[in-house]
Amino acid sequence: MPATSTPDQLQPPPRDTIFHLSLDPQPPSPAAPTLILLHGLTSSHLEWSLVIPHLQPHYHLLLVDLPAHSRSSSLPPPYIIPSMADQVASIIQSHARNSQAHVVGMSMGGFVTLNLARRYPSLCLSAFVSGATPFEGITRWLARNNWVLYYGFWLSNLIITDGMYDWMCRVMDMKEHRELRREIVRNVKWQVIRDVYGSIVEEFTVEGMAEVGQVRCLSVAGGKQDQVEVTRRVGQVWKERGLTGRLGSRAFVVRGAVHAWDLQFPDVFAGGIRSWVERDDLPVQFEVLE
Repeated sequence: MPATSTPDQLQPPPRDTIFHLSLDPQPPSPAAPTLILLHGLTSSHLEWSLVIPHLQPHYHLLLVDLPAHSRSSSLPPPYIIPSMADQVASIIQSHARNSQAHVVGMSMGGFVTLNLARRYPSLCLSAFVSGATPFEGITRWLARNNWVLYYGFWLSNLIITDGMYDWMCRVMDMKEHRELRREIVRNVKWQVIRDVYGSIVEEFTVEGMAEVGQVRCLSVAGGKQDQVEVTRRVGQVWKERGLTGRLGSRAFVVRGAVHAWDLQFPDVFAGGIRSWVERDDLPVQFEVLE
């Protein structure tokens, strides 16, 4: 990740800000820290609906729709990762308790989280990312030829019926979420896919992950679909550069998990977040990658 800006040199708040939803802990607790949850590409804040019941008793939650997605769909381009991180930084400054948050990101939201942790470390109490490792091999080729991905998204939305969607959920042991699926169909846009994948290729390398050097980070791979070996190498970079010893940054895999495993094992996903935030032992499903 190229060091293109000074850490914590905050941009002025954007004129048009992303949609956010604030959920107080139940029962209310003014001492509860803030978690901000960042969804994946073409998704929305609804992605977290199954995780929220496991987290809301303990934390103040901020849910957002990232630029060009759902209730933030009218925001203007560019839709690159650093611009999204700027928007999230503004939300944390304005709405998180003490203007700080534990940041959780899935897929695209994970890359936003890593960019945020590198450039705005004073806003981030910790970072938990899943399915957000630098692209290599066929994944990198697809990201560079993102028109293939766009037509793949478009074609799958065209041919997958509700019945097929239900069957796919059963096969992957995922919870059905019809409302989220409708949002995903609406959020497939060429410029968004082009900008997001292009900026990930430009911004992120395995060696560059050492630049996230002031925030304690957990990177986790879903063992069935994510880049497990690349995730392992990220953990090795953090260890070799002293970030594991100094901060505790580490990499893990959940072997039975698909990419969007927050919709597959929401209780385990939430348990991992809580353990990471509280500096406790992670659930047994988390296998460390050394």
